[in-house]
Amino acid sequence: MARWISRNWLWVVILGATAVYAPLVGHSQDERAKKRGLETLTEIMELIQKHTVDPPKSTQIAYASIQGMLHTLDPHSSFMDEQEFRNMREDQKGIYFGVGAIIQGQPDGVVIISTIPDGPSEKAGLRSGDYFREIDGKSTEGWSSTQVMRKLRGDKGTLIVLTMQRPGVDQLIKVPITRAEIPNNSVYYAFMLTSAVGFVKIRDFGETTSDDFAKAIVSLKNQGLQALILDLRDNPGGSLDSAIGISKQLLGPNELVLTQKGREGREPSIFLTGTEDNLNIFPITVLINKGSASSSEIVSGAIQDHDRGLLVGETSWGKGLVQVVVPINRTRGLGLTIARYYTPSGRCIQRDYQHGLDDYYLDSDTDTTKGPEYHTDLGRVVYGGGGIHPDYVVKEKFDSIAAARLQRFNGAYLKFAVADRERHGIKLNQAADDAVMKRFRAWLEEQKIAITDTEWNEAESDIRERLTIEMLTVAYGPEAGFKYQCLVDPQVKKAIEILPEAEDLLKKRLTAKSK
Repeated sequence: MARWISRNWLWVVILGATAVYAPLVGHSQDERAKKRGLETLTEIMELIQKHTVDPPKSTQIAYASIQGMLHTLDPHSSFMDEQEFRNMREDQKGIYFGVGAIIQGQPDGVVIISTIPDGPSEKAGLRSGDYFREIDGKSTEGWSSTQVMRKLRGDKGTLIVLTMQRPGVDQLIKVPITRAEIPNNSVYYAFMLTSAVGFVKIRDFGETTSDDFAKAIVSLKNQGLQALILDLRDNPGGSLDSAIGISKQLLGPNELVLTQKGREGREPSIFLTGTEDNLNIFPITVLINKGSASSSEIVSGAIQDHDRGLLVGETSWGKGLVQVVVPINRTRGLGLTIARYYTPSGRCIQRDYQHGLDDYYLDSDTDTTKGPEYHTDLGRVVYGGGGIHPDYVVKEKFDSIAAARLQRFNGAYLKFAVADRERHGIKLNQAADDAVMKRFRAWLEEQKIAITDTEWNEAESDIRERLTIEMLTVAYGPEAGFKYQCLVDPQVKKAIEILPEAEDLLKKRLTAKSK
């Protein structure tokens, strides 16, 4: 039977479609249009099978047809194959099964940046700077970090054999590792940036994000938290429940988080914080950028509309559509747009996609201040029609050309940091001082990595920052490197600077609520 279906898959699709449409006969006004569409689809599929140079596989043409159909609806309705559906479920649940290593693509291969404490990789002796050369006997040459990651993940308790190249070691190292459960925390960083200012970065919104955020706030309060910077940059969103859960922790009781409006004639869905939700009394600044979307915009929009805090950075993506994921045979999924959402002030922040998906995905210069005006609880003007516009626009800082080239084409910072750690050691919070910079310049010459005196002088500040971040990451993990990066980040600096203003705004909000 399976062979017959494989050989006659086209007719299976046609018969299946006919079976779906048959019950609709006499019940739909556009029955003839559907029939013509089905006939056209059948004819095109037959022509493809008969005349193309390389006839596609049945699943390939079926999936492509489904995606094409969904893209006529909106940019975010999508079909997920087995791998995509599995990845989505892992992200939602906050766990996966793998080797416990944070990896990064470099010009000469994929390398371990750090290992997760007590994870399989650390227990097996792997460390930062180790390159993947083979996985289960298959060469990784030319692989991206995504390809390596997919191979590293698998079922719990299964064995994987890694062949690694370690700097300073002539022979490749073969390491058998048993996959184990690895936490995939969406609350990626939570630390005290200063003695009074806490910093929380949320990478995405999964099933555990709200609970993880609550635990992070408790921990930071125990360390002296008096103000919070919430980093939602490059956060693509995810679970609506988690976005509402975090909003409840920050807004206090009886506050509107968002409104969903579906098909015409259906009652809108209104999401409020509960009567028992207590407001955390500390000022907040929120970091957003073009990569902040969906649930990130729900949280930042609610904070802005209710004057709970101030937003810093760049205009967010502008995704105001709501999807539900419908499982298909438990292995695949259909993400279908069912509604639009509106912020508490009534803003729809969905960017226009009527001029084609290319414009939608590539256009990053939306000026939201030209959109319709709305007002926050205290009367401040905010704008709809294409993302959340921050209260303070601060552009992302980019490295100079020479500094970026050393990373992108040479992977120089990581390689030097690994080598310098072995020779000289790296102290906690150690910045790349003049002695380190002198050693790095000499190392570049040894490696025959060209950089002129003019380029060095122009890029020295950026090189020093990049080198410090990489050294701290190699020696003490990604959080140490990221914390230093925050201290030199102009967007974070602005977020710290305006915390007194955010505190004044909070006081006005509390006064208005008490009346």
